[in-house]
Order: sequence, then C-alpha cells, then structure tokens
Amino acid sequence: MEKVVLEVPALWADHHVLKVRDALTNLGGVEDVYASSAWKQVLVAYDPAKTDRAAIEKALAEAGYPVGEGGPPMLAQAAERRRDLKWEVLGARVTETNRADIEMSGEFRRY
Repeated sequence: MEKVVLEVPALWADHHVLKVRDALTNLGGVEDVYASSAWKQVLVAYDPAKTDRAAIEKALAEAGYPVGEGGPPMLAQAAERRRDLKWEVLGARVTETNRADIEMSGEFRRY
C-alpha cells in the first residue's frame, strides 16, 4: 500500500470533503481517503497494483477538484480519530443560527 498527499485548492468546505471522499472511495484500489478542507489537502492510501497517482488525480479532476500546487504537506499521517494534526491552529469554528430559520423548521418551540 502506498500513500500520497495531494494539494487540492478547490477543497475549501466540508461538503467538498464529502464529494472528494465519494469520488475516491469509488475508485478501485483506493484503501483509505482522508480529506481536509482546512488545509486543502487529501491523503490517499491505495494499492499500486490496482491504481496509480495519475488515476487518482484524474478522478479528482473529473469530480471538479483538480490537483494544484501548494506548499509542503501538512498531513503526514491520518490520526486515529481522523482529525487534522494542526486543527487547533485555525481556532474555533463558530456558527450563528438565524431565528427565522429555527421558526421555519418548527424547532422554535423547543427554545
């Protein structure tokens, strides 16, 4: 099994991570995919007898996420808990819920 880290500049949101994972896990020979929207990188573990880096890059490009150039890889290895190694550097991700959205969903009665 080989591993490769690819820079994917178009990978900037969590829903992109899901699309990248779907595109690569459906590719024969891919054992594991770890994608990070925080670092815009994808770590792919694959069987070189069944696929290669060019096929992985082609699958990403066809899914709308072409491999680009970037700095040195930040993901050396996927952690056991599947978290970015340096996620704390980015700080907290905070969202704010609009009251109108809660009221439309019917969930406002709980609050």
